[in-house]
Amino acid sequence: MMGMKNILAINDEAHHCYREKPGAAPDEDDLKGDDRKEAEQNNEAARLWISGLEAVNRKLGLARVLDLSATPFFLRGSGYAEGTLFPWTLSDFSLMDAIECGIVKLPRVPVADNIPGAEMPMFRNLWEHIRAKMPKKGRGKTEVLNPLDLPTQLQTALQA
Repeated sequence: MMGMKNILAINDEAHHCYREKPGAAPDEDDLKGDDRKEAEQNNEAARLWISGLEAVNRKLGLARVLDLSATPFFLRGSGYAEGTLFPWTLSDFSLMDAIECGIVKLPRVPVADNIPGAEMPMFRNLWEHIRAKMPKKGRGKTEVLNPLDLPTQLQTALQA
């Protein structure tokens, strides 16, 4: 890229790339515990990200930066009111509109995790819990796999 000039940057997840509002004390004073820590981490990541874009601009030049985000608004602790739409937003296409148009698939979120005994919901890292129990697939095997032979945890996740 060093020979190139006037780069087009496509900035995915752009809601994580901002500079805090100048001169305004962030609303971190209102935040406590994990919320405050999360806001500080978000701001540090955002500063790093925007600084990277500024460095590319100084070295190569940025013709345009296209910010893409499913959540085009300021995060808590940014110094701006949380949830305020970015002022440079050209289009705010809702998830419902995107689903109805077929642009994105219907989100599927497990609504139950009824396998007891774990600190975290098992469905969150299902593969770690079932990979050793999955049927082995080998060449030359002609037997048909029985869905009831799948691990109970997987069957439960499919029904959730």
